[in-house]
Amino acid sequence: MKSESKLVLDLWDHIGDLISPQKRTDAALHILRVLEDYGIEPSKIDLEGEDDYLDEALEMFFESDDEDEDVSSYYDDDDSDNY
Repeated sequence: MKSESKLVLDLWDHIGDLISPQKRTDAALHILRVLEDYGIEPSKIDLEGEDDYLDEALEMFFESDDEDEDVSSYYDDDDSDNY
């Protein structure tokens, strides 16, 4: 297991129970976004199957990335002068 994976899982094990079940997925998603902000790509961290809340957050994280890519593909460079 990579050290980043171990770090996230240890952190989650310590704080997960302190967060109400209704907010755990959002908290896990926030952790993934913070990791990305610090240059740690969640896609390279092996977390799948370790925790249901982390799994759901990973799914949401990658869905939001796909949506961002879909929106940017609607614009091409030639039209940028028109805005």
